[in-house]
Amino acid sequence: MAHYFTNDDTEHDFKEIEFQRAGKTYHFITDRGVFSRERIDFGSKVLIDAVIADFHGAGNSLFIDMGAGYGPIGIVVGDALGMQPIMVEVNEDAIEICRQNAEKNDVDANVLNRSEYDADKSTSNADLYITNPPFRAGKPVILSIIEDAADRLSAGGVFYMVVQKKQGMPSYKKAIEASFGNAESITNEKGYHVLKGVKNY
Repeated sequence: MAHYFTNDDTEHDFKEIEFQRAGKTYHFITDRGVFSRERIDFGSKVLIDAVIADFHGAGNSLFIDMGAGYGPIGIVVGDALGMQPIMVEVNEDAIEICRQNAEKNDVDANVLNRSEYDADKSTSNADLYITNPPFRAGKPVILSIIEDAADRLSAGGVFYMVVQKKQGMPSYKKAIEASFGNAESITNEKGYHVLKGVKNY
């Protein structure tokens, strides 16, 4: 999933960026090789706003942020909705930055690598699952994320994914419908769609 953080041996080059939403400023450490190092990317912004506006589940519950990178989606959504994010990332350097960013923004996050996530059964009853997936990793990886969401969510749980039309939005919408029995695009901003599936079983 190098879409989020490349596994290279270059020296670190840490910097701090800010993100403002709803009158609050969030601070994030980023590093050389991290996805969208200079600023939070537009797709992530669209996803954050759509989830916060659309999701009406109970607070104080768990949600999964798959492919968390340095953590902006899980941290902002967790803070806004009063939920604890389970943030999953495959690169150990990115995981360490994600943990630092959660602490920096006073969000109680459980940051896991993929092996830890796969072994943690407590993540199999989530109310919310969100992802800005690593499209460069290939379609099979994205489809596996959709299937994982359908497996991990509790009954009534909601899945959200941001995807551009040119990245295959119609195909992924069909995949969500195949896994969840339903699918809709709840947002379309400049070609970025937020797809939604609800687990009704």
